[in-house]
Amino acid sequence: MLTHLRISIVATLVLAVIVCGLYPVVVWGLSQLIFHDKANGSLITDKDGKVIGSRLLGQNFSDAKYFHPRPSAAGSGYDPTASGGSNLGPTNKKLINGTTKPTTQPNPKAGGDPIPGPDAVDYDGIKLRIINYCEEDGVAYDLVQQKKDEKGNVLESKVVPQKSFKTDKGEYDQVKLVNAFNDDSNTLIIRPSVPIPADAATASGSGLDPHISVENARLQAKRVADARKIGVEMVNKLIAENTDGADLGILGESGVNVVMLNLALDKTAPIASTTTSP
Repeated sequence: MLTHLRISIVATLVLAVIVCGLYPVVVWGLSQLIFHDKANGSLITDKDGKVIGSRLLGQNFSDAKYFHPRPSAAGSGYDPTASGGSNLGPTNKKLINGTTKPTTQPNPKAGGDPIPGPDAVDYDGIKLRIINYCEEDGVAYDLVQQKKDEKGNVLESKVVPQKSFKTDKGEYDQVKLVNAFNDDSNTLIIRPSVPIPADAATASGSGLDPHISVENARLQAKRVADARKIGVEMVNKLIAENTDGADLGILGESGVNVVMLNLALDKTAPIASTTTSP
């Protein structure tokens, strides 16, 4: 019995040294030697050596001079500590139409309870994202109201003026839009003049995808070119240079790395910064 116990203890110690010590060290050493950049997170550094991001993680850009990434459900947007998707199915009304929520505001009477405030958008939804995308990138579109019966059959469709959903300042009343999207008897839909890429209005499963589709990038090219006062041809050239092909040439589709593309834009056609640069 003691012999068996001794063999078991020795075998456990030997395997612990090999599996928990030697094997990880060998793998780490080979990765540092052969794939040094990828093994350390594919980090991006500026001219001073400061880490400003990773090729593998998206970042949020909102300035007109930058390409914009796809929507993100990771925290408040591209939060690496809260990676995840919306977990909403493709036919989910919340995902498609968005939702609103009531708000409160301070009571003008000292010590009084908060009083009801105006409704606010709680979840934007695909339709609202499409409108914002079209507005940002100069894509023409129509707002169409569809009158439906109790079974959901369309009885009548008519184009409605966009101004009917805008405030006196000429900005969209997003709460009014979301409510119209959710009106089952008189539903508001959007008809863009060109197909809008799916990744322009939907988030990735991780919320951290650094890529957008080539079609998405091309639709944004004119806005970026106008903001930087350069030719669209130069922007399209940078898009091509920062497009990653399908994995192994057959898996998935080509994608444009937004972080790398925006860095290339700042290097090739720098302009005065109005927001934090990538």
